[in-house]
Amino acid sequence: MDIKEKLCKLKEKLPKSKSSFLIAIGIFGLLLLLVSSFDFSKEQPTTNTLSESKPILDGAGEYTDRLEGKLEEIISDMLGGTKVTVMITLESGAEYVYADEVKTDADITRDQSNLKTQQSDSNHKTYITVKDADGNEHPLVVTEKMPVVRGVVVVCESGETSSVASAVRLAIKSALNVDQDKICIIGRS
Repeated sequence: MDIKEKLCKLKEKLPKSKSSFLIAIGIFGLLLLLVSSFDFSKEQPTTNTLSESKPILDGAGEYTDRLEGKLEEIISDMLGGTKVTVMITLESGAEYVYADEVKTDADITRDQSNLKTQQSDSNHKTYITVKDADGNEHPLVVTEKMPVVRGVVVVCESGETSSVASAVRLAIKSALNVDQDKICIIGRS
């Protein structure tokens, strides 16, 4: 069968009136829209898992414990292995920056005389999420900002002497970028 014969048969099957033809095409278009709105894909979760975006530390307590331990080691080494106790206070907990997507819509309207214009902008922010092994969604962490140190207290032998206190204060200031007035050094009795 050649192309002309196929076209003739197809033409015979088409409705006689244009309105019924347009209705049939409209119904077919609606069916296509309806079918396209369904998600038939059974995609497995991507390789991005929560463990890849998991915060570095579990909380401010772990962060201060780690800093206190490091400072105790350094100061103890500075003072010839003596016992040192360090306490650190923080301004707040860790701050997390999440991956997001911002969509901006601008709408400009003018009156009939084109004298007045009005512009309105709208932003829509959505966070990018990842699925963990259990299928739960969590926001994707891009950056973890460590908390700011509020103050440091050090208890050590000879901490009351100005030379030891000055050396310890300088070490803490260099390690944590803390102002000297936020560092307290006390001698062990």
